[in-house]
Amino acid sequence: MEYAKDEVFIVKYNTDLNRLQMEGEKWTSRVVRKMCYHKLFTTVVIALFLFSFLNIILIYSFMKILQNI
Repeated sequence: MEYAKDEVFIVKYNTDLNRLQMEGEKWTSRVVRKMCYHKLFTTVVIALFLFSFLNIILIYSFMKILQNI
């Protein structure tokens, strides 16, 4: 039996429902897992936000320069 191929489940007993329950995956770990799987899409989205923010800053500074003239 190979231990590497076994799946380990975190199971807790719920006394209110009187049964065993598996703990769900947190939303942050799901997001990180999807980001690692879709590296190209993540890079494109981060670049889009970065360039959009940079564009807003440059437009704002250009308007300030025009106001000073």
